[in-house]
Amino acid sequence: MTKEKPKYGFMSNTLFAVSTLWHCDRSILFYIFGNVPVILLLPLCSVYLPKVIVSAIEDSKAPMYMVTGVLFITLSMLILSVLQQFIAARMELHHQKVMSYMKATVSKKAMNVSYEVIDRPSTQVMFKKVFEMIQNGEEEGLQAMPILFATLLGNILGFTVYTGILSTLNPLITVLIIASTFITFFVNKAINKWVFKNRDNWLKLDVKLAYLTYKSGSFDCAKDIRLYHMKQWFGDVFKKFMAKRIKWTVTMQGLYYLGNGVEALFVLLRDGFAYGYLIYLIWKNTISVADFVLYFGIISGFSSWCMEIIKSFSKANKINFNLCDIRSYLELQEDTTSTYENKIRTSTLDETAASCVASNPMPCQIELENVSYCYEGEDTPTLKNINLLIKPGEKIAVVGANGAGKTTFVKLVCGLYTPTTGTVKVNDCNSTAYDKQTYYNLFAPVFQDVRLLPMSIVKNITLCDQDQVDEARLLECLSLSGMDEVVAKLPDGLDTLLVRDINEKAIQLSGGEQQKLMLARALYKNAPIMILDEPTAALDPIAENAMYLKYNELTAHTTSIFISHRLASTRFCDRIILIENGEIVEIGSHEELLALGQKYAKMFEIQAQYYKEQEEEDEHEESIC
Repeated sequence: MTKEKPKYGFMSNTLFAVSTLWHCDRSILFYIFGNVPVILLLPLCSVYLPKVIVSAIEDSKAPMYMVTGVLFITLSMLILSVLQQFIAARMELHHQKVMSYMKATVSKKAMNVSYEVIDRPSTQVMFKKVFEMIQNGEEEGLQAMPILFATLLGNILGFTVYTGILSTLNPLITVLIIASTFITFFVNKAINKWVFKNRDNWLKLDVKLAYLTYKSGSFDCAKDIRLYHMKQWFGDVFKKFMAKRIKWTVTMQGLYYLGNGVEALFVLLRDGFAYGYLIYLIWKNTISVADFVLYFGIISGFSSWCMEIIKSFSKANKINFNLCDIRSYLELQEDTTSTYENKIRTSTLDETAASCVASNPMPCQIELENVSYCYEGEDTPTLKNINLLIKPGEKIAVVGANGAGKTTFVKLVCGLYTPTTGTVKVNDCNSTAYDKQTYYNLFAPVFQDVRLLPMSIVKNITLCDQDQVDEARLLECLSLSGMDEVVAKLPDGLDTLLVRDINEKAIQLSGGEQQKLMLARALYKNAPIMILDEPTAALDPIAENAMYLKYNELTAHTTSIFISHRLASTRFCDRIILIENGEIVEIGSHEELLALGQKYAKMFEIQAQYYKEQEEEDEHEESIC
């Protein structure tokens, strides 16, 4: 989401970062701020070392005087250098701990946040952005702000000390260096503002490029890529997005080069004047050689302090924006109950809703009253004025063309989406009156997109730890779904791992086997409402019909909603709802809608003709073979 101003100020974000780190790993703060004396003293020792040597030679001091001074300074530098390396090494270890903590926090947030929010493309872009910041935490993320604050503190102390020394030479030099530094700062600030304002443009491209990269190496796509010669397609699309990404990179780097050019110009003018003035003073014998060496180093060091301060402020601007994004993400709207913790807060459950669940546990009645839903950024509602009463134990089918609004309908009923207008009721209670987790427990959905977890089959079905598994119910669900036949053929049985992308020992289930597993999962949940959102879309019509009949047989005592674009698969339902352009246009049983002879009947006739022709073609091919 593009913003012109940061949502939070520098100090607010600094306090947020420090308090979060204190909660996560307070040791890192001691290392961060313990580095401040090193930042100040190490350069100061480097400046004074040549002065001590030159001064001893110039004043004809005893060799022991020079040796003592040199040893003291070099020993101090050695101790400071060792301390600096020790702090750096320790901080690297603590960075990993903080990064793991923040990744867990962001992932937990993603699972707790309202589905309606996480489903938005803008949220997905924000998620990617935040994860990248966490991955590079010491430079761009949470740790960066206190590190920067400590570095800035050390630089300001160094600037103050060097200013005191330079003021004894000529205050004009100090003013010139500070003025040139501020000009450079404002140039860099303007560049950073442009980067912040436009970065979402290339982050969207990064999301697409990352998706293409992942899919090109994904095991799920490997067969299609080879058999359908998709390598060229992947390459062309990747080049298209990469060209746009490079264009943004070139523009951004051009601005950075401009900033560096302005900085180099003022460094040349500033240092040229300062060093020229020093040469003039030594030529006039106004200062000693030792003082010349000292001031030469001080001017160089002072310029470095100024530039570091400018870089710190410039970087602070960028990090401040980053922390605003992190905080904005962590403040996204959450469900009433933490789905990550999987706790049911019955204390927050409305008493009326609680009584509805208790008095009518199975099956449930569902009612939609004037329900409309419009996606974020859209002007036209996806669903409009839906009025529907689903009786307890009734089986209905929601059919329609792709994009008609069937999946949106399901998400509204499940509570994943909140209606823009209207209400969804379960057992005469508004869905918003329920505690969110309690409401989710009413549904056992099987969606079209099967997402298997990289765990064992038993965990994919029960979604709980081994000691919490109801063995009797598990075996019953395996038998009812037909998954027991699949498990019986596997050497490791229920302990067989899934998702080969993660584990080499895992297996790859076929489409039909995946559907059996999903059915077993839905049955194991034992919820009063079953929802099937085109879970068999990848199967052929005969296999889909058989699977739907299986679902129908096993859900005799539940309220069931079947979603399909194949009308023949849902003939067994009590009622069929035809949705077109977001509205219910026809409703009735299969026979009633055919007798009506309107849109449903025409769609059914067209599909039946298509499948008949397809069947004849298959028979013809078999006869040739």
